Amino acid sequence: MERFFTAHCLFKKIYREGYLFKRYLRELQQSYRLSADELAAYQRRQLRDMVQHCYKNIPYYRDQFRQLGLKPDMIRTLSDLSELPILDKQTVKDNFDKLIDRKRLTPWCHKAKTSGTTGSPGVFIRDRDAIVFEHAAVWRQWAQAGDTGKKRVTIRGGMVVPMTQAEPPFWRYNPIHRELIMCCYHLSPKTGKAYIDKILEFKPSVLYSSPTIVYTLAKLFKAYRVRYPFEHIFMSSENLSSEMAQLIRQVFDAPISDWYGQAERVAAIATCPQGTYHIQEDYSLVELIDTPNGKELVGTQLRNKVMPLLRYRTGDYVADESPDCTCGSNFRTVANIIGRLNAYLVTPEGYRIFNTTHIPASINNLIETQFVQEKPGEVRIKVLTNGSFQTEDREALIQKTLQYTSPTMKVEIEEVSHIPRGPNGKFISILNQVESLN
Repeated sequence: MERFFTAHCLFKKIYREGYLFKRYLRELQQSYRLSADELAAYQRRQLRDMVQHCYKNIPYYRDQFRQLGLKPDMIRTLSDLSELPILDKQTVKDNFDKLIDRKRLTPWCHKAKTSGTTGSPGVFIRDRDAIVFEHAAVWRQWAQAGDTGKKRVTIRGGMVVPMTQAEPPFWRYNPIHRELIMCCYHLSPKTGKAYIDKILEFKPSVLYSSPTIVYTLAKLFKAYRVRYPFEHIFMSSENLSSEMAQLIRQVFDAPISDWYGQAERVAAIATCPQGTYHIQEDYSLVELIDTPNGKELVGTQLRNKVMPLLRYRTGDYVADESPDCTCGSNFRTVANIIGRLNAYLVTPEGYRIFNTTHIPASINNLIETQFVQEKPGEVRIKVLTNGSFQTEDREALIQKTLQYTSPTMKVEIEEVSHIPRGPNGKFISILNQVESLN
């Protein structure tokens, strides 16, 4: 098993960090320092190339252009994109096959699902070019913070060890990257000491995780009166509140870098070494659309040609743009990202389950699902169905919930006609009415 895991890690390194990765990383390090005029020219070149590709190779866009009376050379700048309609997840679902360039659909492509902020996960395909470019963009932020391959602990949403495992180790070592990968699903007050002891033994320089997981870890370190001075903490996937950041810095005495992205890969926002949020202008083209809920992010891909998304609505919002940053980049700045704080479920054993996206993904006849917890160890799953939700679908959902939470979790299924959105209009996949993250 360990040999297989190591081989898997080696394959990922070869796939993501070869010659193409090094070329993209050099390109991204240069584009970060472009002047305003140079950056605008860079974006025009990338956009022209993508629009020409979509017109020639993507049936959905070819039809759109013809219906609107547009030619590819009419879309040259970010402002020109307003000539095209905004694309949303339902439209992608309805036109999935027409949005794919079949000539580029190879075994190197990767199928991804949207994250937990949506009740009905969308499916998107990324080619190797886009995957490697994304990896290089993240590496740029790491390198700016001084991490060019330091010893790290990673605690993300992957199932590192089975949920049925009751005793440590709740982690695996990746020798390819000198990385200790710890399972977030087993992190709880009962297992906290084991996690702390392993981190102290491993002596990592950096921590890579999501805000709610790092916040939970910080509370456990504080409860055991232990402090560990990480050199840097990298976070992504959720909103980082000021309360979380305060405790994390107090316990770990480390600067924090934050990264915002999504499975669709249409927009990225990252903090620079000064701590300012910058729209990654060389990653994609991002429009800030005024709505009653704030400025919504609408993104256009510049790299993924197997399934390109033009003017895709993310459903995420940002606060108003902040003043220019002293880091020297001409990338636009925003004050912060709004409404991306994920909740969690508490199992009978006290474990916290931060990610439920994968649970309903393979269940038939579901449109949306929301996991509601009103008592620890119990969960009520609200399901919006297509009208053909059968007994076997219900049982499959229950069994998969038990598999990815706890075999002793009490699960109730409630069929509903509507699942209300949150105050910012976004879907809330986990509604925890028991515990507060603060």
